[in-house]
Amino acid sequence: YGQLGDGTTSNRYTPVKVVDANVTQVAMGQYHSLFLKSDGSLWAMGYNGEGPIGDGTTTQRISPVQVVASGVSQVAAGYRHSLFVKSDGSLWAMGYNNMGQLGIGNTTNKNSPVQVVASGVTQIAAGYEHSLFLKTNGSLFAMGRNIYGQLGIGNTTSKNSPVYVVDANEVPGSVTQIAAGSLHSLFVKSDGSLHAMGYNGYGQLGNGNTTNKNSHVQVVASGVTQVAAGNYHSLFLKSDGSLHAMGYNNYGQLGDGSTTNRNPPEKTNDLILTVEQPYVAETAADVTDP
Repeated sequence: YGQLGDGTTSNRYTPVKVVDANVTQVAMGQYHSLFLKSDGSLWAMGYNGEGPIGDGTTTQRISPVQVVASGVSQVAAGYRHSLFVKSDGSLWAMGYNNMGQLGIGNTTNKNSPVQVVASGVTQIAAGYEHSLFLKTNGSLFAMGRNIYGQLGIGNTTSKNSPVYVVDANEVPGSVTQIAAGSLHSLFVKSDGSLHAMGYNGYGQLGNGNTTNKNSHVQVVASGVTQVAAGNYHSLFLKSDGSLHAMGYNNYGQLGDGSTTNRNPPEKTNDLILTVEQPYVAETAADVTDP
């Protein structure tokens, strides 16, 4: 679909330069890509059938097109939707909205950016058909598909407007970091604890079983500094530099020398790995519900 932005639709087996300089951040959806430049401009390329590129069309783009001229500070890409935050803390969204993942109060696709929240957003994450964002007080909000409980709101009802998951004024410890997998979500609190919710068929929540959770469960009590979520697996770093993994491992994505799915016991870390090389994230293949 031209998601590499090199002006072709040819697969590339070695890196090709897309932009010469000044790129500061990138995000990858299923078949589309986004990047920010140092001047705050947002650019996109690739699949655009439901409008995830946000250029006002549904035309596939094989070269980068500018979506926003300035003021963008953060981007995230889901399956076929996109999110970005501007320097004033406002949250914007575009693309596929079948489950309300844009958070605009309906399920209408948008091929141009629409404002979701006016201010105070500090971090965003986009899953398959759900989205997460943090606000300045450490409150976590979610919207979109929820049939596995990935919004963490205590039920499996999808939401087309943001609903809060963790409010810093009600739950001790603010949320500091978020990650969205295909059908599950993770977050870290200021005390270093790791929490998870959603689909758990492969143990990707890391809580010692394979039962889905529609409310967040604590996986690790302290020491977590960073988190990432794939289709059906999860990774996290601890303050001692150790890397931990759980979930689907059929292709060896957990890096533990096996292809065995991993489901660590509650609040323990069975997989402790020493990171010798930078982790290179995979792009998601087609996502099919289990």
